[in-house]
Amino acid sequence: MPHKEEYDEFTPNLYPPFPEDIPTVDLQTIALSKLLDGDAAEQDRVFEACVGRGFFYLDLSGCSAGSTILSGADQIARVGERVFRLPLSEKMRYKQGKQLFGYKYAGSSVTDKAGTPDTAEFFNIAKNDMIVPDSAMRRPWPAGILDRKDLLAGYVRSAHSVGLAVLGILAEKMGVDPGEFARRHRIEEPSGDHIRITRGPPRAAKEMAEIQTPSHTDSGTTRGTEEIQTPSHTDFGTITILMNWLGGLQVWSESARKAQLSDGQPDVPGEWLWVRPRRGCAIVNLGDAAMRFSNGALRAGRHRVVPAPGAQGDWPRYSIVYFVRPEDSCAMRKLEGEGIPEGGPEDEGEPLTATEWIFRQSSALGNKLAD
Repeated sequence: MPHKEEYDEFTPNLYPPFPEDIPTVDLQTIALSKLLDGDAAEQDRVFEACVGRGFFYLDLSGCSAGSTILSGADQIARVGERVFRLPLSEKMRYKQGKQLFGYKYAGSSVTDKAGTPDTAEFFNIAKNDMIVPDSAMRRPWPAGILDRKDLLAGYVRSAHSVGLAVLGILAEKMGVDPGEFARRHRIEEPSGDHIRITRGPPRAAKEMAEIQTPSHTDSGTTRGTEEIQTPSHTDFGTITILMNWLGGLQVWSESARKAQLSDGQPDVPGEWLWVRPRRGCAIVNLGDAAMRFSNGALRAGRHRVVPAPGAQGDWPRYSIVYFVRPEDSCAMRKLEGEGIPEGGPEDEGEPLTATEWIFRQSSALGNKLAD
């Protein structure tokens, strides 16, 4: 990486290219502008991606919401760089609580059964605090975040609307009232929605990369008598919109077939594949809540984050993620529609609220939550 005094950390125009000689996943590219214009063929394609792998590229060109996300992500990454430069003691003033908003320090989660700590730090910036007056915010934020509150609020509104647009299309394809997803994800209602600004350090060594993301702690597949660890997770919200500039995201080659609260295992054999960043595109994936609501008709992609491959690994890795999650009071019941399978976990008792769901999922990831 260039000398710190010469360049800032987040400098996408200086990053080396993504390597050509590593295994990558083949994802569909969906045009947001076509989805919003009601293009039937594009809507069919996004549904196919979501009942298949649960991951796809979203081309952001040609529409206002896409432009806001595309330009806003660069600006928010620079907000993150400013905030991450604060002393650790200052950042810890904003550490996470049970709602997962605020600062997560590197090493606060584990990545495997042995308890290996994760290596990434991030700030989870609450949707509900960014779209209300300062006097109505529920928690304190660093000055570097408050100074760009208008930027963050605009990003929240655009990313949230894009997520709901995709979910509405999926609902129609499953024979579900599109308003059902909207009623479970109203932007003004308290929820776990947030912007996550992540900084992962450069690769520590040229061998197998350390895992940067929190993970379920169970083991993975076996090869002969050798147990192979697969520190990984599926998102536990409904839909996730990721902007990144360096490699590092890897997906399990087979997608999860059911929402899992605790075991964290890939439920089918497979291998890790890199996701190549694409300029002008977001990477979108469904989470466990989408599987829960659809009773398994939709898929969530299992994934993990490691330092970027090749020469890209010499750089800190920044990413901007928006998580669309159900309202706090939402009961995690399946939707009703001709495309929703019969039966489901709620038949076994009272369904969890979204708040309970998120807390249990986060605890299963090994997060050290404050009381």
